[in-house]
Amino acid sequence: MHRCLAQTVLFLSGKLKYIILEVMNMRKMLKENKGFSLVELLVAILIMAVIAGTAITLFGGVLNSSRKNADNETAESIKRAVLTYMNSTNDVDLSCLGVASSGTSSEHLIRSLGLEIDIHTTGTGGVRYTRPGGVSDTQAPFPTTNISVASSDIKGKFGPFLDASKDMTAPTTPGTDGWIIEIDKNLQVVVVKASKTDDTEDPTVRFVSGSSSS
Repeated sequence: MHRCLAQTVLFLSGKLKYIILEVMNMRKMLKENKGFSLVELLVAILIMAVIAGTAITLFGGVLNSSRKNADNETAESIKRAVLTYMNSTNDVDLSCLGVASSGTSSEHLIRSLGLEIDIHTTGTGGVRYTRPGGVSDTQAPFPTTNISVASSDIKGKFGPFLDASKDMTAPTTPGTDGWIIEIDKNLQVVVVKASKTDDTEDPTVRFVSGSSSS
């Protein structure tokens, strides 16, 4: 990504230098009382328009590529966070984070993973949450419903697994509106992908088994 940006900057710098030289030549010719024909002016304007159009198209392509790369990195971070949480706590159904079943919003899970989590008592409500310093209740709200600790869940203090000060709840690529998080809790496999604005799939957490939703 950085290499593409560097190449783009070099390209634009070269084209800008070319335009400046052309303008300086025009000014020099004017000082020497040499006029321009209408055709020469039109050609000069056409050249500058082509250069500007090429630069804008190239920059737009690099910007979209940068956004996609950033989204891929965010998706990988979310995936690692979910897997690390499941392996650390043995809470494979995410009930200690208030994820009841398939259909819970992915934003809820992502924000919950930005909390410090204290699993202390088996049963309903046996979890305490703490926000890291500098994190607001909007960035990392406490789960309030569907919280349950199973006897198989490992007791202790865990997290945070994501940086709650960074908004990871939605991709930056145009045409996307959130994350679809698919979890196979038996195989410990997590897939994170962007949900598209014009798609019927909502950005939710889904428990799957192979190719079938549970």
